Amino acid sequence: MKFRKVMILMALAATLGVPASAQLKPSTEWAAKPVPVEVFAQFPMVANPIISQDGKWIVAKIRAQGQQVLAILAVGQSGVPPQFVAKDGDFDTDKQGEREIINYSWLDPDHLLIALNQRDEFQGSFFDNVRYASYNRLTKTISPLGWDKAFADTQLLWRSHDGPAHILLQRRNPSYGTEMLTHPEVVDINIDTGETKTMVRPNPIVSGWKADSDGVVRFGSSRDGESGKLTIVYRPTASDTFKTMYSGVPDRFDPVVTPDVILAGSKLAYAFSNKEGYTALYDYDLTSMKLGKKVFGVDGYDIDENAMLSYDRTHLDGLSVTTGRSEHVYFDATMRDIQSALEDMFGKGNVYIASTDKARKKIVFRYAALGQAESWYVFDTVTGGVGRFAYANDTLKDAVMNPVSVVQYTASDGKKIEAILTMPRLRAGQKKLPLVIMPHGGPWARDDADWNAYGWNQAIAELGYVVIQPNYRGSTGYGKDWEKGGEKAWGYRMQDDLNDAVAWLAAQGTVDAKRVCMMGWSYGGYAASRAAERDGDKYRCTISGAGVHDLPAMVQHDKNYLGRYGAKTYLGNAGNLIDVSPGLHPEKYSAPILIIHGARDQRVPVSQSRNLVAALKRAGKVEGRDFVYIEQPLNTHNLLREPDRVQVLQEVSKFLQAHNPA
Repeated sequence: MKFRKVMILMALAATLGVPASAQLKPSTEWAAKPVPVEVFAQFPMVANPIISQDGKWIVAKIRAQGQQVLAILAVGQSGVPPQFVAKDGDFDTDKQGEREIINYSWLDPDHLLIALNQRDEFQGSFFDNVRYASYNRLTKTISPLGWDKAFADTQLLWRSHDGPAHILLQRRNPSYGTEMLTHPEVVDINIDTGETKTMVRPNPIVSGWKADSDGVVRFGSSRDGESGKLTIVYRPTASDTFKTMYSGVPDRFDPVVTPDVILAGSKLAYAFSNKEGYTALYDYDLTSMKLGKKVFGVDGYDIDENAMLSYDRTHLDGLSVTTGRSEHVYFDATMRDIQSALEDMFGKGNVYIASTDKARKKIVFRYAALGQAESWYVFDTVTGGVGRFAYANDTLKDAVMNPVSVVQYTASDGKKIEAILTMPRLRAGQKKLPLVIMPHGGPWARDDADWNAYGWNQAIAELGYVVIQPNYRGSTGYGKDWEKGGEKAWGYRMQDDLNDAVAWLAAQGTVDAKRVCMMGWSYGGYAASRAAERDGDKYRCTISGAGVHDLPAMVQHDKNYLGRYGAKTYLGNAGNLIDVSPGLHPEKYSAPILIIHGARDQRVPVSQSRNLVAALKRAGKVEGRDFVYIEQPLNTHNLLREPDRVQVLQEVSKFLQAHNPA
């Protein structure tokens, strides 16, 4: 592949050493003129950069010819071009959907570990089929890991950190017989030789395993899809037999707690638990198998369940938490000092450390103030040199765009709802502006104030609209009671939470309550469809991308994945699925709706939107007036092609202009 533009942009050595003070003056190119929406649809020039253990290489997803490509970039080595590894879809084995690169890391300075995912079908049900491969930087070869005897859905349990590169992989091996197909074995795979050794054979009561930091498989579990019964087995050492430590149906919001981290070479363990209402980190006693004292928590927020360990995995370096923005909280003194020094230079809250080398001499971090396009930097802790090696968006550079803030408003039942508010910079000081409500997908997810790689809030604000992204009931990150608030609230209270944002903004004079639209993707697309059907008098238009419109049909689509218990639980225990399915009541749609769906979407099948369109026509709705349907023939659920991302924003812009002009 030839990507000359990317090669020029990624010449790391040429930018290292440029004084940071000279780089903190934001670009003013767009200060007085609007940015085309197509710019916000571009893939990031650099995403998720990870530096190698020796500090000489960075692996990242980079933008090249409208695609995301996994590439290796040289650090401080003048004239070394990027080494392109693969792009999303390179590992496709059929035409069902894109096999997406979802994760990657360094096993050692010469080997990458790559995780791939594709939505596949088995016996009429779709599932996430995860596979792993290694990449040798020296030979430039890609090797599948454990695919030969894996039926589907392999999972990484452990990876080496020193010595010969090898991993523990859980896989479903059909050679054990069809009755054991859902009960995986665990194998050790040597990355250099490809040698595979069975570590744990399938267990008839285990469908998933968990290993400690030394690479010993300690836990196994399974859940019955029909009854919800959970079984957990445990062993103290590799020579012990597994014994059942729990069997029952736990409360969804009070899960059974087992260790999430068992440190290497010791009996020290930690677990995440929401026993006090919010997810926090606790000591875990491996003798009594119970929680100990709380180690860390944040009032009013769940902490993220991703403990950061030292390189040798003998102690806990820190944790992540998302309040208004994502941040690391370091327990390790060295990392705490590095974070503090960078924040002194770039501003508190504006620095996010992505990765470090083994010696912590090279630090890769992201810089962006609120509403500012991101930039990526390398910090040399030995020389003190700081250099920018890439803008996330090469057109915007580090421009300060539409102002972003974290706000709270009061719902109609008195509950406080946190939301992300983006104001149109080119209409500063104006009142009674048009509004777009943008609910997130999931719904078990949340929005934060960091720069969004999809750029939707910024793109819509750039058109002249106020954008609000409520973390409505059912959203994660705000404690178990808030998430539990989504029970039997689909299409009802969760919709009211969105509507209540209008009243709050209108009361301040910020927006005109009669000039409001709603736009969302996935669950957000469901919410937009429900708004057009249930609350059309409140909205001038709605925009539904990859939305669910018929919940009973969605349960049927995922019947084996969800099971009877899962269908009830993971659809938010929605109550009467027919009543809250907007597509089953086409005659009630009273606001114009733009419907967008990818023909290759296996997460939410395109039939959801095709059937809605057919129902709207039967109900006498007129295409072009009451609804517009855009089907993207190559798009999946995750917008893996830049042309599809561009088309979405172009169609949204046209639809908003037609029905709610800014």
